[in-house]
Amino acid sequence: MRLRLRLIGPVRLTGPEGNDRTPTGRKACGMLALLGTAPDLRMPRSQVQDRLWSQSPPAQGAASLRQAIRELRQALGDGLLAGNGWIGLDPAAVAVDLRPMTGPTGQPVEFAEGLNIRDPEFEDWLRDMRLSLEDRVPEPNVPLLVLTEPKGDAPSAQLLAGCVLEEASARAAALLPTRVVQAADCLTGLRIESLAVARPDNCALLLMVLRNHKTGAQLWAQHYSLSPLEASLRRVSACVTLTLIQAARQLMPGSEALYPHEDLFSFTRSRLLSADHRLKRFDGPVPQALRAFLRYTLIIERQAPDAHEAFGEAEDLSRQACAMAPGDPIVLSIAALMKSWKGEVSAALDLARLACRVAPGHDLAHLALSQALTDAGRDGDAFAAVARVGFGPIAALGQPSWRLRMAVAQIRLGRLADAEESAAIALSHAPDCRPALRILAALRFKRGDVAGAAAAIETLRQVEPDFSLPLMASPEYPVTTLRRAGLLDVTRSGL
Repeated sequence: MRLRLRLIGPVRLTGPEGNDRTPTGRKACGMLALLGTAPDLRMPRSQVQDRLWSQSPPAQGAASLRQAIRELRQALGDGLLAGNGWIGLDPAAVAVDLRPMTGPTGQPVEFAEGLNIRDPEFEDWLRDMRLSLEDRVPEPNVPLLVLTEPKGDAPSAQLLAGCVLEEASARAAALLPTRVVQAADCLTGLRIESLAVARPDNCALLLMVLRNHKTGAQLWAQHYSLSPLEASLRRVSACVTLTLIQAARQLMPGSEALYPHEDLFSFTRSRLLSADHRLKRFDGPVPQALRAFLRYTLIIERQAPDAHEAFGEAEDLSRQACAMAPGDPIVLSIAALMKSWKGEVSAALDLARLACRVAPGHDLAHLALSQALTDAGRDGDAFAAVARVGFGPIAALGQPSWRLRMAVAQIRLGRLADAEESAAIALSHAPDCRPALRILAALRFKRGDVAGAAAAIETLRQVEPDFSLPLMASPEYPVTTLRRAGLLDVTRSGL
């Protein structure tokens, strides 16, 4: 299997298994950009030296070139070729990817993005190369969301339909990722059609139809009852958002151009790492923030070999995302979760509240707010915050996480039967969900269901190789809520 050299966006070299093999040195990355665009992937050594070390004395430039070649050799192995006066890439070992692409907001992604080498010869070459590539038409990462004007029998009904369509398409675009365009702007995509019929009570009946824009084939149709009430509009918008995401996945099954929704909220290390690998291929603040969230899950579930290192990576990713999009609700929500994990309750509350102000009713924002309120000891408010948005599209994609958040709040409120039900629902969505199994083991034992508790513990032993009841009783094990509520009698049961 070949190495992959991606030159649109940041220079990135990946191995056959998707592992990052990009050199750390800027000049070595510059050499990859030069060789990856050279005829036959080969260049004279003197030309490489002139492009990267034009201001250095010849002997010093030659020495620097040799050092950069050594660095490339470590990254490329046999993929780096050398001959009499030239160096190059082996096309049988290295696949160069120069496909044009768009970022999450639809902007063209730049060649060798962020590569800053202060040499006038290289700067001139890089500028010329970018100019030569910028006129190419990038292919959309996923089917475009083709928005059509709502039809209706009254302006009020059309207005309600327009509100739903605008919010749903914007949220779906952020979660796929993709762009929202008008019907006349493209030939392919996911076309959204709607018909709104006014009713005497100032409400409207909304019919939504999704079609393959290219073929006209109908993918989905549904009608909703809309009222001017904000809660009604948000609930319908959330349903339509989720449908748009599912329809895009139907058009592109297994596509790596979509975010890995099925793995983002999982609790299995292999699936979380797979999602992280896929998210690496996307540029922009949301994928960076989602990669931070994946590490957050790995840490709290004891699946990160070095929790301190993983959290450092998560903080860096979250910080980068905030710098790129300080007002994005997904970015703010995940930054709030990072603060909660560190015990910075006030900062977590501020960030989560800001996310809720930016996007009222956003499900991930309310999940982060619920966590921060739990940390602050405001258990009733924590439950209300997460229960209010359990119908949202992200909540629907990550039901185990939302149900677990509800279960924690319910335990702290003393509603143990409700908490057991929430944990059981979480487990039904994710049979390897460790937190749900811990809660079920404790709560079943508490109410005298020893057989049920034993079944949960046995499953825990299967999905968590080092699990034991003494480990569950230890202060480091992630059952803080059960511990505070005095619900760890099961650890002394001998089951």
